[in-house]
Amino acid sequence: MKYLTTIFSLVALTLLLTACVPRVLVEKDNTAQFSGLHTFAWITPPAGPVRNPILDSQILEERVRRAVVADLTRRGYVETAPDKSPDFIVTYHTVGQQKLQSTGPTFGFGFIDAFPEGFGSVMFPVGNDVQSYEEGTLMLDIIDGHSKRLMWRGWTKDWVNRDNYSDQAVKRAVQEILAKFPPKSTS
Repeated sequence: MKYLTTIFSLVALTLLLTACVPRVLVEKDNTAQFSGLHTFAWITPPAGPVRNPILDSQILEERVRRAVVADLTRRGYVETAPDKSPDFIVTYHTVGQQKLQSTGPTFGFGFIDAFPEGFGSVMFPVGNDVQSYEEGTLMLDIIDGHSKRLMWRGWTKDWVNRDNYSDQAVKRAVQEILAKFPPKSTS
């Protein structure tokens, strides 16, 4: 019996930890060559109408840029100016959406004295506990420095919690996304 309890506990812990790991999605141009990349440049995304003042800010852009430059530099890539013919260019995009999350049905019960003789009845109200939260998507684009074509894109929707657009959250999200760059060779 103790053996089954231990196995059940390990399986439950594994499922819990797996649920906490942000999911990173990637798409790539299958014709792109990733082996000869050595230099990169950061470009600021073009200005557009402000959709979300928190996500469309110079403060957030600087956090993303610092995290990208630090991660790529640590891995041996060399930053250069965009006009110096870098091997690839990096930029980013963000999207914020309000999402609803339900914790599932909630149950309650109680006794109601409906009659003077003390006859009671039982009630079972059922309802959902629904909360609204903001889901932030961070997307990093790697663009070929010569052809200016998108060669790789990585993103995560789980990079931010309800109130956290901090340096640490951005750095962690950038590291998780760039951990999948360059893509592994499929040959």
